[in-house]
Amino acid sequence: MPSVPARCRPSASLGVLASGFLLLPLPGRAAPKADSCPPPLLGRYVVMERGSQGKGTDQQPLARLRQENWKADGTMEGSVFERSGKAFRQFRYNGTFRPLGSCLVRLERNTPGAGSGARHEAEAVLDAAGLPRYSLSLSPGSTITGVWRRQPAVACSAATLTGTVLSQQQGLSWKDGWGANAVVQRETWQNRRVQGVALSSYAGELETATYTGTIALTADCLATVVQRDSAGVDYHYRAVVMADGSGYFYLQEDPLDLTIGWLETVDPAMDQMVDFRR
Repeated sequence: MPSVPARCRPSASLGVLASGFLLLPLPGRAAPKADSCPPPLLGRYVVMERGSQGKGTDQQPLARLRQENWKADGTMEGSVFERSGKAFRQFRYNGTFRPLGSCLVRLERNTPGAGSGARHEAEAVLDAAGLPRYSLSLSPGSTITGVWRRQPAVACSAATLTGTVLSQQQGLSWKDGWGANAVVQRETWQNRRVQGVALSSYAGELETATYTGTIALTADCLATVVQRDSAGVDYHYRAVVMADGSGYFYLQEDPLDLTIGWLETVDPAMDQMVDFRR
């Protein structure tokens, strides 16, 4: 191998300088500030939970709709619609909430008379305004997440759910085991009545159907929805309507279908502003 001429060799001082330069410490950077959030906001919340409970052959899909009220003394009370596999139930509960660090909240909910399954724990993350946004169940054997919305402190009425509502949901249907389904809907509500169209896929089998239905809505925004499609099939849901008219959450009651979802009211003014041809 030819040797490098002496005039082309880097001097020892340059080598030391280069190595010294590489070892110089980088300018210090300020450490990221720790997150800080205001205390959790009090008031009513709607929570959509979904996931599974149990392990192995005992595992069941689980979905819940909650509406609960957080009070100044750190207690809560609420109502829940729940699907566990094919079974549906509705019940009331009470509990507590407390800050855990600066941006977390620990939730403990108790169902009177429910025996060993009476207590449920979860943790929720807060946003910069102190609103819970997402939660995770801490109950043994559960894999359940929750999505939260703040419920305005006003009563619901027949006029609360009015206009066009759009949605997409992914759920489960039973046929020798639970299989996936997906639905996209467009519906119009007026005077507690609905008509719409649903695009559906049940384990890859596609169908399109129109439907009509009604809603029975209480002042506290809990509801029962009954629909019938163009094939004569009836569907039954429990729902929580948002008091500001922004939409509603629903949970299916029919034993062989388990769908939970958020259905959003379309603002006519915003709808007219969107031009998808651009």
